[in-house]
Amino acid sequence: MNSNNEGKMDVLNNIDDQFKELLELIEKEKVSSFSMKHFDRLKKKRKTSKKKWFIIGFLILTLISMYFILLNEQLTYNIYFVFLSFVRLILIKILPYWNWTKIYTNLCFIANPFFNNSLDVSECNKCVNTTEIIKQSNITFFNFTKSIYLNHLPVIIDDATDSWPAMKELTLKKLFQLFIEDPVLAENDLCYFETNIRNYNQAEGADRLFNDYINGKRRSFIGQWNNCKRETLKVIRSYYNKPYFLPPSVTQTLMGNWFLVSAGFHKGTDYLHRIPLNYDWVWLAQIQGSSLIELRPKHPCETICSILKSVTLNKGDLSNDCFFLAKESYWTR
Repeated sequence: MNSNNEGKMDVLNNIDDQFKELLELIEKEKVSSFSMKHFDRLKKKRKTSKKKWFIIGFLILTLISMYFILLNEQLTYNIYFVFLSFVRLILIKILPYWNWTKIYTNLCFIANPFFNNSLDVSECNKCVNTTEIIKQSNITFFNFTKSIYLNHLPVIIDDATDSWPAMKELTLKKLFQLFIEDPVLAENDLCYFETNIRNYNQAEGADRLFNDYINGKRRSFIGQWNNCKRETLKVIRSYYNKPYFLPPSVTQTLMGNWFLVSAGFHKGTDYLHRIPLNYDWVWLAQIQGSSLIELRPKHPCETICSILKSVTLNKGDLSNDCFFLAKESYWTR
């Protein structure tokens, strides 16, 4: 009997010991779980703190960088025009999906009935002190933009065409042959053509003038034309590059290429032929020979600003003219 009781007590004691061990393990697990949670919270806090200080440091470095960039005006211009180039590239990519050109070509984003596009006398101060066209060479686009473009000054750059294929490959005869023989140029009609010889100011008059000059039947004439078809622009652009002094954001025009030509015509300033370019800015390149240019101010600046007379463009010169204040520009030779 006693032995049975002792056996039962041993079993109960063993069970009791196991329960105690179990309770101890549970207590330890609770402490361990609490410690892990506390450690996780500390770890998250440290990560948040590091992220916070990283953002603060990045903002401070950005502000310092912007400060030094703004101090360097040329670097500011570089970044600005690179940014514009990037925006232009994006706009070109989205053009097939959204035609933004209608908004781009509008003078006002929202129609303003009080908008007046005419010049005011107060704006004539941009040309009042301009008495001649300055000459430059090896000019950076930063200096060009700051000192010339933003001040609306006409300028002649004498080294802008040095690398152009047109300077070596295009004579007047070869230019006429190009328009007759090239399949793209021959297929697309000119958008505008005018000459001082009345017989050629008719349908297909340009082709007849080109052929007559090539065959030696016409030596003395003056003429101008525009090829504005997009297909023809690619052909002509293979003979010249965008002027090196223009910012990266400035693209080649889609308005077409203008050609102003003459042969055996030396009447000087007694006979000036109007250039039909009604744009605020335009650049003219002298491929062969020389020309005389005259710039006349627009209304109401014609009585305040000077007429720029007898400006000579020699072979290789490129004239970037401000027509913002020019009513008419004339050329001869």
